[in-house]
Amino acid sequence: MEEFEKIIYLVKEISRENGEIQIVEILDNSELDFGQHWSQKNSSIAHSLDINVSPVVFTKRYKDIQNIERKLEILINNISQIYLENVTILPNYNRLEILNSEISSIITVWEDINQLQKKLIEDMKISNQEIDYQNIGNSSRNLMDKLARLVFDPSIHKSEKPNVDLSNGKFKNQFHTYISFSLKGDSNKELKKFAESSIEFTEKAIDLMNQTTHKLDVKKHFAEVCVISTISVISLIKAINEL
Repeated sequence: MEEFEKIIYLVKEISRENGEIQIVEILDNSELDFGQHWSQKNSSIAHSLDINVSPVVFTKRYKDIQNIERKLEILINNISQIYLENVTILPNYNRLEILNSEISSIITVWEDINQLQKKLIEDMKISNQEIDYQNIGNSSRNLMDKLARLVFDPSIHKSEKPNVDLSNGKFKNQFHTYISFSLKGDSNKELKKFAESSIEFTEKAIDLMNQTTHKLDVKKHFAEVCVISTISVISLIKAINEL
């Protein structure tokens, strides 16, 4: 659609002028799918924009994705006559190739975690149905929850933010609090930021496994990303625990 290409060109120029390089980077490394549908909200024709971005760029800009989606929706609606109802940014899984055989577990001091990793990898290798991939997501969540309970001590790990739910099952909050306590000081600032981003990404990958709208070949990519990110978090927590 020629008009849409011109709109995207203008969006990039405006974003570049405003110093919002993250938006330019997303658009320069993506395949764009511009569609239209009937909007129940406005009783009119609406448009949607699916942005399938390079997995490397998606990972780099992960924490800003929702903000970028909102900014793109507002900007496109302001500079054009089309009504854009939603913008969705996801990794382009067609550009992500992962070999199951290359995934290996991380040896830790926690034997339960070691065994659960091995089972998770084996389950992924033999998965080929919808329910298999959902089970991988559930197993990854249970593994993260179990690891969080092992390292998080409510008597010494206190959140600096008020009203944070640190009860069992809230593994992301427990991990963040544990990391903040364990990586104090400016010298650990970058490692802390990286560890927190990895946990955020893993939780998102786990959540994706419970969505049933994707094709099976895409689900398999989700499963691989989910397992790899889960094991990466285990490796990070192990390293922090050994400091």
